[in-house]
Amino acid sequence: MVPSVPKTFAWLAPRVPEVLVPRRTMARIKPLTRRLPSLRNFSFECRLDAEASQVDFLGTVTPAWGGEELASEVGAAPPERSGPLWDGVRAFCAGWAPEGSPLHAQVPCIWLEFDHDRPEPHEPQPFTTVCVQPDYVHRRLVRGGLPEDHPIRRTVWRSLELLGQGSLEPEVRRALERCFDEIPTGGALLHVAPTYARGTRSIRLVLAMPSRKVWAYLARLGWPGRRADVERMREPFQSSSEVELYLDVADGLLPSVGIGCGLLEPDEPRIPPLFARLIEWGICTPEKRDGVVAWLGEDARVRLPGLRNPSQLLRWATMKLVHRPGRPLEAKAYPEFHVRPAYFD
Repeated sequence: MVPSVPKTFAWLAPRVPEVLVPRRTMARIKPLTRRLPSLRNFSFECRLDAEASQVDFLGTVTPAWGGEELASEVGAAPPERSGPLWDGVRAFCAGWAPEGSPLHAQVPCIWLEFDHDRPEPHEPQPFTTVCVQPDYVHRRLVRGGLPEDHPIRRTVWRSLELLGQGSLEPEVRRALERCFDEIPTGGALLHVAPTYARGTRSIRLVLAMPSRKVWAYLARLGWPGRRADVERMREPFQSSSEVELYLDVADGLLPSVGIGCGLLEPDEPRIPPLFARLIEWGICTPEKRDGVVAWLGEDARVRLPGLRNPSQLLRWATMKLVHRPGRPLEAKAYPEFHVRPAYFD
């Protein structure tokens, strides 16, 4: 049984620290949940500095949780999910949800993100991210460069063609190919996302790699930025041997870049030095730090609306720093939950 998104949202909303997602923001997001397909789980994108109020909403879709539903809408889009971006998501799901399809075996999930930075009556459109690591759930990653005709590379091309409903621009494809060729030993391409929902024609890449290799990778690709900016971003994550690297690619690397890591437990030794640096830099408040830490952990036995059996609820957060030229460094947290069956003797 797939639980109702609005009911799960209503159950979870009061449990998210209000300092991260104010109740008035929850109220604004709530109508969106009634217009979405089924979701495996969802999360929030929260800015951590004192003045930031924007919170974006993300939902996870799998073939069984939302994928088949969206695939069935091809040629019959409901009014609440209309437009070319949703058409691209439906086309992707039609090629992904059926068992036995090449994408079904290669893509464990996708994320639909909805930016809430524009006033009503603007209807948020999906910013779609595709996970291209087949065993991402267990963190068994395919690492190293992706040569021509690698299965993951084929997954990338097919996913982007379906989402964009057409071929990539040749110059963008060439720039992406170089990014794939240069992935260092120990690095892994995790996710790809066209940025069309934000009015640009670039592709977002998310990679995992040893922290010490980030600058060398960017330098080989000709990233148009300063090493000092990258090293500053790496500093709060110095106790993490591996980080996630966020790149935007058009006909070459764009100047914006992000670095992040995941937090799982409230007593992780990485937490104090990470937040101490962010607070010292003035890009995170102590209250929002406390909110992130309060979110982390797990509930061994909860009953979610619509599910007959109890579940284990895992709560974690991805931390991310974003560098954009000419703008202050930005800190974000993504509080997320994951539901899995709970079995008891």
